[in-house]
Amino acid sequence: MVAVLVTGATGRQGGAVADLLLERGHEVIAYVRSPESPAARGLSAKGARLAPGDLADAAALTKAAAAADAVFGLSVPFGAGGKEQEVAQGRLLIDVAAQLGVHLLYSSVRGADRIVNSNVAHASSKQLVEAYLRDRDLPATVLGPTYFMENTLNVAFNRLREGVLAMPLSPDKNLDQVTVLDIAGMAVHALEKPDQFVGKRIDLASDSVTGKQAAAALSDVLGRDIPYQQLPVDQVRRWAGDEVANMFQRFEDNTYFLDITALREQYPAVRWHTFAEWAKTVDWSRLLDS
Repeated sequence: MVAVLVTGATGRQGGAVADLLLERGHEVIAYVRSPESPAARGLSAKGARLAPGDLADAAALTKAAAAADAVFGLSVPFGAGGKEQEVAQGRLLIDVAAQLGVHLLYSSVRGADRIVNSNVAHASSKQLVEAYLRDRDLPATVLGPTYFMENTLNVAFNRLREGVLAMPLSPDKNLDQVTVLDIAGMAVHALEKPDQFVGKRIDLASDSVTGKQAAAALSDVLGRDIPYQQLPVDQVRRWAGDEVANMFQRFEDNTYFLDITALREQYPAVRWHTFAEWAKTVDWSRLLDS
């Protein structure tokens, strides 16, 4: 059994990690801002121990991590403090793990080990965090997720409630995607076998699908035709701002895709999901009718 401090434990990614750790019989210390929140109470009911604090509170984070063998850490993009806040969060996670000598599993973003100019703030912030990590002496593993399948749940953005799947990508443009279920699978596998994963950095994708293929999968799950519609990037820029628009433009221009077959063969312990398989795990009726 491993005792793991999970930051972001009430979010989708941290929550998936916490759930799988508990399912596999590990001790979970859930680092939460509000222990009284419904999500925190739910974790407690499943057997997690709650540790109150936030990612800017060095004393609270150190206290919580002192009881753990490992830390699953992620920094939060799109916060009020912007890029600087996220970089500070990541550096604090690294400092605390280094001070205590515990295994840090940091969830970053694909390609953040490559220092390149980026117009996407949440990607470049993780580049800075990873650069800081490379200069520190601690046992660490880095995961680099691609675009989250769970972004499809933003039905106000993609107009799924209106009966279409709308995204700012060409209909036949492939997009590497990962589900938090598979991030959790890889994270827990690495936390259970630190001798095999310390020092490694692994970019993660569960599937690579086009907009038309994603729409077809959703049509099958929902039992009705969901056509794909391409949104103009300039329209997305007006709706969601430069960062989101720049991210999708990079996806449109991308010619480098992960070798998903090789990932599955190398890490068969992860319960990998295709986009269609992931879509079948979602309660779409509740989401679309709410």
